[in-house]
Amino acid sequence: MYERLHTFLNSRQAKYKEISHASAVTAQEQAAVMHTPGMRVAKVLIVKERDGFAMAVVPAATQVDLDRLKGLIGHDDLRLATVEEAGGVVPDCMPGAIPPFGSLYGLRTFVDRRLFAAPEVTVPGGSPGLAIRMRSAEFGRLVDAQTGDFAVPEAVVTTAGVMRDRVRRPRAPARAARRKGR
Repeated sequence: MYERLHTFLNSRQAKYKEISHASAVTAQEQAAVMHTPGMRVAKVLIVKERDGFAMAVVPAATQVDLDRLKGLIGHDDLRLATVEEAGGVVPDCMPGAIPPFGSLYGLRTFVDRRLFAAPEVTVPGGSPGLAIRMRSAEFGRLVDAQTGDFAVPEAVVTTAGVMRDRVRRPRAPARAARRKGR
């Protein structure tokens, strides 16, 4: 396990389980290889803000709505950090493997409250192929974060970070015909 994370968890007498999994590129793919719903897996993003950098933690099945996060942070000067910038802030972790504990790096941390809705949450363990699973209450005890509602389902976020209405799919012909017959 990533040494900095191991020390952090042990110093706080954390209760957790290590999960080894096949490497995957995205957080949602990581959730799939672990056979865990994407709403129970944390995705960690580094954001560039006016005063430096911060950490945003959302469920893997969602994206950060930067406009909502701006409201939580308190100013409009905000964007996702580049891979290079994130590497400079968290130099000993690869993107996709950064643990959601911003205090390890001196970062303010913001967690979307949806991660606390499930009984357990799985978080990156500091290296590809390793995750940490713990009860949501334990995660809440360990993470020094401000919570808010700033994650939205991936399907409703455009590349500009603007929410769009979902397009309703037409019903399957057999299903529509059954409804008409009623």
